[in-house]
Amino acid sequence: METFKIQIVEDELLVARDLAERLKQSGYEVVHISDNMDEAITAFKKHMPDLVLLDITISGNKTGIDIAHAITEIQPTPFIYITAHADALTVNKVKNTFPAAYVIKPFTTNSLLVSIELALHNFAYRNDGTEENIEVHDTNIYLKQNHVYIKDGYKFIKLLLNDILYLNAEDNYVKIVTENKSYMVRNTLTKITDILQRNFFVRIHRSWCINTNHIDSFTENEVVIKGVPIPIGRNYKDELMNIFKFR
Repeated sequence: METFKIQIVEDELLVARDLAERLKQSGYEVVHISDNMDEAITAFKKHMPDLVLLDITISGNKTGIDIAHAITEIQPTPFIYITAHADALTVNKVKNTFPAAYVIKPFTTNSLLVSIELALHNFAYRNDGTEENIEVHDTNIYLKQNHVYIKDGYKFIKLLLNDILYLNAEDNYVKIVTENKSYMVRNTLTKITDILQRNFFVRIHRSWCINTNHIDSFTENEVVIKGVPIPIGRNYKDELMNIFKFR
């Protein structure tokens, strides 16, 4: 399980530390804090964060706007300006960098988290034709290559698809179970199995979908995954058996 990586560029150390602490308490990983462009770009290339928080006024003769241009050339990445400047001149300067958000100091933790969530979510919808882009399927779960991102509170949790043991429909939710933790997602089992798009996920019951890579044992009526017995529905037996026939 991985969380989103965030880089902070802020010239006031106390503000940067406070911001980092808020992010860590909310489940994000802060990979680097810097107060100037050279250090920020070096750190960006090293860590390749999922999102960058930029103060416009930083140390040296460069600004957060210069950093925004630079990181976009290296790799398109969502970034949010966090600044005390709300004047028209500054706002006009940042427009051409296409920030994901513009947060005015002082700000609340809640407003910051909402801005981050929207920035990550909206960036997922961008499609420039490269296979690295995230293919979005829903507002609380989406797929990128061999990972799935699941909304958990204000943040999205990154899971390897093969780390998912099974899924269980419960009323209007689906429980996504890994070896270490389970997540509740408001959706239908049919929709989520469509999102996963891997042939090792097999529906074996109207309320259950399993990762066949984790089957410990099975009979005609149930499979066992990590000690958990899961029933096989009468109408799903052939689908499960076909997995073993064509492997």
